[in-house]
Amino acid sequence: MIRNFVLCFALVGFVGCNKGTTPKTPKKECCKTALKINITSEPGTLDPRKARGLSDINVIKMFFEGLTRVDCNGAPCCALAESYDLSEDGRFYTFHLRESTWSNGDPLTANDFVYAWKKSLSPNFSSDQAGQLFPIKNAKSIKEGKLPMSFLGVKALDSKTLAVKLENPTPYFLDLLASPVFFPVNAKIDRENPNWAQNSQTFVSNGPFNLSEWKHHNQMVAEKNPHYWDKTSVKMGKIEMAMVDEATGFSLYENKELHWEGSPYGVIPTDALSSLKTHEKLQVKPFLGTYWIRVNTETAPFNHPGFRRALALAIDRNAIIEHVTQGSQIPALGIVPESMGLQKTTLFSDHNTSLAKELFDQTKEELGLKELPEIRLSYANSDRNHRIAQAIQEQWSEAFGIQIALESTETKVYFDRVRNQDYQLACGSWIADYNDPINFLEVFASKNNGTNNTGWENEEFAAQLEESYTIQDDQARKELLAKCEAKLVEEMPVMPIFYFTMLYVQDQNLQDVVLTETGNLDFKWASFRGDIR
Repeated sequence: MIRNFVLCFALVGFVGCNKGTTPKTPKKECCKTALKINITSEPGTLDPRKARGLSDINVIKMFFEGLTRVDCNGAPCCALAESYDLSEDGRFYTFHLRESTWSNGDPLTANDFVYAWKKSLSPNFSSDQAGQLFPIKNAKSIKEGKLPMSFLGVKALDSKTLAVKLENPTPYFLDLLASPVFFPVNAKIDRENPNWAQNSQTFVSNGPFNLSEWKHHNQMVAEKNPHYWDKTSVKMGKIEMAMVDEATGFSLYENKELHWEGSPYGVIPTDALSSLKTHEKLQVKPFLGTYWIRVNTETAPFNHPGFRRALALAIDRNAIIEHVTQGSQIPALGIVPESMGLQKTTLFSDHNTSLAKELFDQTKEELGLKELPEIRLSYANSDRNHRIAQAIQEQWSEAFGIQIALESTETKVYFDRVRNQDYQLACGSWIADYNDPINFLEVFASKNNGTNNTGWENEEFAAQLEESYTIQDDQARKELLAKCEAKLVEEMPVMPIFYFTMLYVQDQNLQDVVLTETGNLDFKWASFRGDIR
C-alpha cells in the first residue's frame, strides 16, 4: 500500500514574530530598502554539489532550492516537491514536482535532479558532501567506482515525477533533501559551461533570489527572483552581502550600515560581548555544532591514539569558554552535542592533566621519541580562532612543556589544506546538516569520506555505523550510535572543545527571519517593519 503525503509550509516561531503566527504580507510586494549582512569571506563555491562550509551553504540556499526546504523549527517542508508517495517499507519515494523554472526561464525538470545527483556521485567529481547521497540505493558503491552509474536508485519517470529507491528506510531523508548536494542543477547549462557558478553573468539558479552582482572578495548582491515559484512570499527586493572581518562587520553594524552581524556567518568580537549582554542586545540561540581540533592521524606522532588523547585531556575547556569565547558555550566531552541525548554520561573528563601527562610520557616512550618534531596548529584567520588557538597553545605548553607553532591562513586556503591533509592539527568544527546524531558520526565512516580529512578509519566503528542504518527500533539504534561515538572518543581523530551557541545582533526593524538550531539562516520571508530602515 502506498501512502501519500502533501507537504506544506507551516511557519511558526520566526525570529521576530510571535510563536503560532505566520508572517503578514506587507502591502508592498517587496521593501525598497536592501537587507545588508556580512558573510565575512569569499564563498569557496556557489555550486551546490561542492558546498562544504556553513557560510557557503547558507549563501547557496538563497539562490537554490531542493525538493524540501527547512522551516523555522528545523523541519523539512514542501519546496519543489508538491507531494510525494512513500512505500510501506519506507524505501521507495515518488516525488511529484510543482511547475517551476530556472532563473534564465528554462523549465526545471526531474531530470535536473537526476543529473546533479549523478554528477556528485561520479568517482572523478569532487563533492565533499556526496556522502549525504549514500542512503540512495547503490550510491556509495557508485562513488567508490564499484558499480556503474546505471545502478543508481534514481529515475525521472517523466518531467515532473522523480522516483528514488533507498538502501534502507531513512527517517531523516526529507531533512537531507534540503541540503545543497540534493539540489538540482540546470543540466543544459552545466554541460555547456562547467564553470557557470563562478560569476554572476553565467550563474543560473532556482531559489528565492538571483545573483545579480559578484565582486570577488568584496561584495555579492542577491535580488528577488521573478521566476521563483513562490515569489509572492519573498518580501526583500535585495540582499547585499559584504565580505569583511568580524571587527569591521561589527563596526558597520554599530554604524547602522548592516542589519545582521554574527552567527552563522561569523562571530561577534569578544571585546563587544560584555557590553551587548549588559544592554540586552546580544541574541543567543542553541546550535547543533561542535568546535574541535582535527588531527592528521597519518603523520607521526599523531598516528598514535595515546598521543592524541593526551593532548585532548590536557585542554581546559571551561577556561576557554569563560575567558575566550564568552558565549555560553558548553564544554564538549564527546563528539555529538549533549542536546541530542546520545550519551547518559560524559565520555572523558575536562582538563585531566595528570592522566594527560601519564599518556604523553607513555606514548613518547613507545614511539622512541626523545624530542618531538615541530607541531603546527592551523586555523582559518579570525579573531576568535586565533584566541582559541593561543589558549590551547598555552595550555599544552604548561601541561607538557612543548612549543606549538600557530598557523593562520585565509579561509579558502585553510579548507584546501585540510581537504588535502596538508596539516598536523587544525581548529575547525562540524555543524549538523540535520537533527540526527548520525550526521556527526558518519563523517568518519571512511578515511576517503570527503569531510573526514583526518586519515582515520576503524573497521569496528564502520561496521557498527553500517548496522545502525538497518535498525528500526529507535532506542536500539541510539544505543549502537552511542557505542560508535565512544569509539571515536577513544581513538580521538578529532579533539572536541565546545558545543556551539549562536551569537548575533540584528536590526530591531528586521522581522520574520528563520534561524534554526542547525544554523540555517533564511531570509526568504524576511521584511522590515514599516518597510523602513
